[in-house]
Amino acid sequence: MCNSAKGGRHLVSLETEIKTFAREVGFDVAAIGRADPYLRARRVLESRRTKGHYPAFTEPDIALRCDPKRLLPSARSVIALGVSYRTAHRPRATRAGRDPKGQLSRYAWGQDYHPIVRSRMQSVIEFLERRVPDLEAQAFVDTGPPVDREVAAEAGLGWYGKNACLYVPGYGSWVFLGEIFTNVELRPDPPVSLDCGDCNRCIRACPTGAIIEPFHVDPNRCVSHLTQMGGSIPKELRPAMGLKVFGCDVCQEVCPWNRDAIVADRPEFQPLPEVGTAPSLIGMLTMSKGEFQRRFGPTAAAWRGKKTLQRNAAIALGNSRNPAAVPALAKAVCTDPKPVVRGSAAWALGRIGGNEAYAALLQARERETDPGVLQEIEDALQQIRHATNTPAPPPPPEAPSPLPRAGG
Repeated sequence: MCNSAKGGRHLVSLETEIKTFAREVGFDVAAIGRADPYLRARRVLESRRTKGHYPAFTEPDIALRCDPKRLLPSARSVIALGVSYRTAHRPRATRAGRDPKGQLSRYAWGQDYHPIVRSRMQSVIEFLERRVPDLEAQAFVDTGPPVDREVAAEAGLGWYGKNACLYVPGYGSWVFLGEIFTNVELRPDPPVSLDCGDCNRCIRACPTGAIIEPFHVDPNRCVSHLTQMGGSIPKELRPAMGLKVFGCDVCQEVCPWNRDAIVADRPEFQPLPEVGTAPSLIGMLTMSKGEFQRRFGPTAAAWRGKKTLQRNAAIALGNSRNPAAVPALAKAVCTDPKPVVRGSAAWALGRIGGNEAYAALLQARERETDPGVLQEIEDALQQIRHATNTPAPPPPPEAPSPLPRAGG
């Protein structure tokens, strides 16, 4: 254990000083662990990879992710840190009305947490530099290689829920994580001895059945992953996405541990006025690049880009079954420059149905050159015909139109 003396007062452990300072700079929780290899996590991740369940957005080198000394050769201790992003607001997604609203994961309501957590960890490192000669330290947020939840669990910050989220006593799973690897020898904290018991609410509530067994999430089915993946979302999973446009909180919302979690209400994570908790789906589908940067640029939802959010908005509009969305979807299927948005808009029109949607799809079919989008259009037309028992009409004659032809 490291100790420090101040002005002749009693010795205060460096571990206590670190945790106190971390709270002063904006963290809610801090814990300390050894910089030993995470052998359990390595076995689990290697098993997931063989099953095709390894997340696409993470570092591919599993050994690197699970060994602090690969990232900082002198590492002896790990400081795990967390800040709650729970606010008093509730999501307000709606299907009805002339402007249906989508559902945004809580972690994307406020400012992007990555620079915030990174800056606060740098303050902790500077604090250590003033107390420890020859300090070596490296900080990571969730965009770095380490397995953040395993680092936090091994340090005694929290425990795994059956939904594979990390739960922090008092704060639930609504916590952003970061870690500092350092060459300072610090006394480790004991593990948290809490668990989910026989509760399986998250497993039952998952809209796509992605939690295939306790602690094992298939990212290929997880809605949060689907809203962030590139390309076209598998058709069979689109209906289960509901109105979600970025992330998914279902397995956390139903969790009893989160029911009474502390509402930190930090100002930096309050819903931003440009987006709120439930952004306009039509507004998302039709937004310009400048509007995207102004509205979503400050949030954690921006990293996947405008195209991904617009694809998700089109799918959510289809799931809303709201005819008010047809004009915006009709324009998107005919004129959007991105095939994945045109294809998703076609699917949405087929799901909403009706004469106006059918006419828009026929018009789009005459203009489309992308094979994948053409298939989406044909499938959507067939869906509407099947729903209304309408025979397929002959192809309409080529006619001039003020709308430009869609290409790639």
